[in-house]
Amino acid sequence: MLPAFMVQLQNELKVPQRNKDARKAYAAQLAYGRWRGPAPTTAREAAVMILLYRDPLSATTTDAPLDQWQFPLTLRVESLPRHGGQISLPGGELQRGETAWQAALRESKEELGICPADVVRLGALSPSYVFVSNYRVTPFVAFTLSKPLWQPQESEVAEVFEMSLQHLIDPKNVQVPLQQRYGISFHTPCFLLKNHRIWGATSLILAELLAAIRVASADFTLDKKSP
Repeated sequence: MLPAFMVQLQNELKVPQRNKDARKAYAAQLAYGRWRGPAPTTAREAAVMILLYRDPLSATTTDAPLDQWQFPLTLRVESLPRHGGQISLPGGELQRGETAWQAALRESKEELGICPADVVRLGALSPSYVFVSNYRVTPFVAFTLSKPLWQPQESEVAEVFEMSLQHLIDPKNVQVPLQQRYGISFHTPCFLLKNHRIWGATSLILAELLAAIRVASADFTLDKKSP
């Protein structure tokens, strides 16, 4: 049985367009339209997972507040040919015959040692097109009853970070710095976590999750106050 807040979030994930619109504010200036798509027909398919679990050190109630729900992010090894040194969600390219959900499960197991049998799917977010690597990435939101024991894949994962949902929705953890690439200056909205900036496709995915969390947490609070 899912915790009450996970049920509210699962229901909110069934309204994708309302949450997808939230991506626009977190898109880099040079990525106009990426939050809408569509991806080109040549794009390769990939999937990532946002795996929610309760922090065992702070969970004292059956229905935990946002600061008790967390999910993992990974710092990719610097030497990787694509997105090296960036913060990302666990995931990767679909193999032949796989569905996006199967790929998200497999990659989460390979990268972090997450047991697929312990994962409950809550829903999916809107696909994101990653221009630099030509991937169409489908994000899934899932739940596990207890915090996994991280077993990072050394060839891909340099470090594992944990972000709480409270940290995600706190506006103090958002910046819009100016970046320079290929001689061009542009602003890139990003989430801050332990002196790292989370931007690009990952920030778009988290922006859509943030929108869903805000509605779900408001509905959850209202339900708890009902007689």
